[in-house]
Amino acid sequence: MGVKATAYRLKANKTKLYAFAKQYYPNIEPMKKTEFIKYGRSRDYALDFWDGEHYHHIFLSVLAGKARLGDEWTDYDDNDEPVNHWHCHTIGLDELQKFGLVEEMPKSNPNLSNRETR
Repeated sequence: MGVKATAYRLKANKTKLYAFAKQYYPNIEPMKKTEFIKYGRSRDYALDFWDGEHYHHIFLSVLAGKARLGDEWTDYDDNDEPVNHWHCHTIGLDELQKFGLVEEMPKSNPNLSNRETR
């Protein structure tokens, strides 16, 4: 019999996502000035904020079974025109657990029918 993997799902709120962002953006503005977004019908989250002179929109989601953090930020070129940038990287389970951004999914009961587990 093989080892059964534990399933997790994202679970975020403004406080947790802000604390997570602060490790990457130490100059993030105070939490009350940031905007937290929970996307409907999914477990995707975002936080909009200023970090110094850069405006950031970070996006936390799962793609192909891996948690990803996307960062869209804006700065300005020599002509004061806005320039948008995008960066995305994978986040490990340990880091997500450290900030309380995941929860273990309940194990299904094989004695219940599909209808009873919905």
